[in-house]
Amino acid sequence: MTALRWFLLPGFCGGMTTFSAVTIEVVGEDAMGFGYLLLTVLASIITIAVVIPFARATIKVKG
Repeated sequence: MTALRWFLLPGFCGGMTTFSAVTIEVVGEDAMGFGYLLLTVLASIITIAVVIPFARATIKVKG
């Protein structure tokens, strides 16, 4: 359970700060807010798709 806590807490807190920063950019006066949001989401999905297989191949899990 401790490992799960160490995984969830930084992820949750980081997600909240990222969400608030993206929200400020989207609702700001700049007309490119939606484009920024779309680019951020797509870049995040691509990053996850690349990093997870790399991590699984290089990090050994104790079992």
